[in-house]
Amino acid sequence: MSTIDVGLLLSGVGRGSREAAGAADAPLRVVLVQGEALKLPHGSALLCVLTGAAWVSQAGQDLFLPAGERFHPQPDADAAVVSPLGGVPLLLEIR
Repeated sequence: MSTIDVGLLLSGVGRGSREAAGAADAPLRVVLVQGEALKLPHGSALLCVLTGAAWVSQAGQDLFLPAGERFHPQPDADAAVVSPLGGVPLLLEIR
């Protein structure tokens, strides 16, 4: 399983100048497939499941999130880890 840490992407590294593009508040969209996991950086305010289903693990708790559900990471806990469920690609929006 590969794990992706999106902290640098959310801070603007690797996306060009977000401010210059007028996208300072634009969400980051990520697609995960079976065998991949995403480590949310501390300070992520909101995770939205757009398509597919997500398994979210944080602070010893596991959550199932179907499409349309949202997750607010606990700011004082370990980073949350997200992975797709059911063999269907997972499309997430991170703010």
